[in-house]
Amino acid sequence: MGTILKVVEKFSGGKCFPSNKLHLDDINPDEYQDKDEKFNTSKIFETNKVPEKRKITKFYTDISLFKYFLDGSRRTYKVVDFASTDGKYLPIVAGQIGTAVCKRENKSIKNLHLIKFNIIALPDRTGGEFENIRNEINKTVKNNIRVERVVEYKHQTNMQRPPENLAIAKIQKEMLDEEIVLIDKMVTSNLLNTGEILMIDGSLQYTNIKLEQEYIFHNVIGVSKSFNPNLQGILKTKSKEIGSYLTALKYGERTPVYRYEPQSGRKFKTVIGAWYLRIREKKYTRGPLEGIIKIEKIAVTEKEKQDGFETDLIDEISAAILQERNVTCCYDDSGDKLKKYYRKVS
Repeated sequence: MGTILKVVEKFSGGKCFPSNKLHLDDINPDEYQDKDEKFNTSKIFETNKVPEKRKITKFYTDISLFKYFLDGSRRTYKVVDFASTDGKYLPIVAGQIGTAVCKRENKSIKNLHLIKFNIIALPDRTGGEFENIRNEINKTVKNNIRVERVVEYKHQTNMQRPPENLAIAKIQKEMLDEEIVLIDKMVTSNLLNTGEILMIDGSLQYTNIKLEQEYIFHNVIGVSKSFNPNLQGILKTKSKEIGSYLTALKYGERTPVYRYEPQSGRKFKTVIGAWYLRIREKKYTRGPLEGIIKIEKIAVTEKEKQDGFETDLIDEISAAILQERNVTCCYDDSGDKLKKYYRKVS
């Protein structure tokens, strides 16, 4: 790390000071990805406009609606403090990013795509010579360690967000950009269709989807196990928070689809439909919102953007998720094989 810091000092003119090496993911938990969403309460975003919960009818089939699964992961570490030439004292944050797609084939999971790389986030007081810094680092660092990207995070005075969080957000954005690259690659290869959907672990609230890119999300859904329970403006009583409504969801019930447009300074406003589904019986959970997931789908066609999604499609997706809520290696329709297996091993 000492070699890397000398390179930063060389190109920035500033000074790096040792600090405690901190794993920032432990002390800065992720914000809710849906914290900025603004719900449109004028209409429900599906063809059935009844503002009530819907009971999903389960079906059993050996054919899954979901063939591909995408997940991204990142680790961030504060490695040093940097004193700039204009008197600012800001952190330098290193990160590791991994993004992968798995493919379901013949009842097994195989790796389809994998992207992983090291990244350093520097404050916007380091001179801007990021390409030169990256090249110099990779010339001098040994043991086959490479830094694939050096990026800049913007620091503004009088902001409530700590600079560490700004650096993490920049690294997070780089990870999400790679997810879009993988989705685009899959669509270009004609891998996705209505019977072979890609499921993403997390929200679809990407900050940089361009209008001409929206079509790649036609056969993509996002599923989140954690979500903001304090959202308002969705229900008839606008001050009522969504969490208080979700506690009444029974197993197999879903909410109507609601429309929202994330407002985090996007150049293009992606229209997303979101709904909540309880996939676990309350008696098997420890908290009132445990066992509920949030599902998102991006409106791609003009008809979807105007009228919302077909209710039959939303029910089909929800039923397919319900069917796969408990993944086991010895599943059958009745559960008898599973019971016999447990009796045998016990």
